[in-house]
Amino acid sequence: MKISSAYKKLALGAGLLAMGASAQAQDMDTILINEAFHSLLYLPVYVAKHEGLFNNHNIDVPVVRSAGSGPAALASVLSGESQFSVHGPEHVGFAQEQGGSGKAISAVANSAPVWVLAHPELGYSSPADLEGKTVVVGLAPGTSNTLIRRMIEDAGLNGQVTVTEVQNGSELGPVLSGRGDIAVAYQPQVEQGISQGLEIIHAFTDDYPEYAFSTINTSQAMIDNNPDLVLRFVSAINDSLALIHSDAETAKAVARIEFGDLQGDVVNAAVQRMIDNNVYPESVMITEDAFTNAIEMQQFVGNIQGEMYYDDIVDASFASEVVQ
Repeated sequence: MKISSAYKKLALGAGLLAMGASAQAQDMDTILINEAFHSLLYLPVYVAKHEGLFNNHNIDVPVVRSAGSGPAALASVLSGESQFSVHGPEHVGFAQEQGGSGKAISAVANSAPVWVLAHPELGYSSPADLEGKTVVVGLAPGTSNTLIRRMIEDAGLNGQVTVTEVQNGSELGPVLSGRGDIAVAYQPQVEQGISQGLEIIHAFTDDYPEYAFSTINTSQAMIDNNPDLVLRFVSAINDSLALIHSDAETAKAVARIEFGDLQGDVVNAAVQRMIDNNVYPESVMITEDAFTNAIEMQQFVGNIQGEMYYDDIVDASFASEVVQ
């Protein structure tokens, strides 16, 4: 049987494609990401994984593992067990004080993603209306706890507001049952509260539109020994942030998969509010203002006694190359 020249060209092309795919697979870096905890705040990481954006940069992420805390997630990176971690940049500074060598390299959750809720009949118009009220908030030293205490102090209401601390995620219960007046919460508890008749009376995203709440972090050894992987990883996160802002429905679909135990409409509303409030920033750049606001809040609550400087904690070179 005579084989046509067209068929030969087709077969040759298919063979070259197969070889290229094989070579690409061999070049794929398989990595482990450790997150402080599983959170809607880290949606850019999940979108990059589900939508193949890591793969587009020759990175394979079989699993994103929850470490239980920021220090535990970063410790995994500094030990070489994982390559990247997701948590607040202050943990990089704490690790440096103990001799660890790491850097924050990319923004993930920006703005201060905390909202204050109450029943509509409360009649709130300004922080002065907190006087005599019972505020329910997560345990110190969480950011939500710090932000509301800072608001109370700035309003000159120290000693005039009852602050009741509860386990994170259970802030709504006392307010819904009448044992508290005001709840301070993250997402998706905010949307759950709204669905049960509460309303947002204050958004800390308005007070702190620039706030480095969570960052992507890695070790100095990774930066020194494999800068190409670091650059590709930051590029994938930047692609994810762009996708979240250009295609909110895809971002919501990923969030519903990752948080399948929550009502879909609650997840959708939470993601949309965080997009609208720039909790998911438009690029991976960690700005100096965002870093400073986050560190100053940690200093206010006493978590940081001295100074932490942007250039010591943040390596912005990869983000600068990606967003130029």
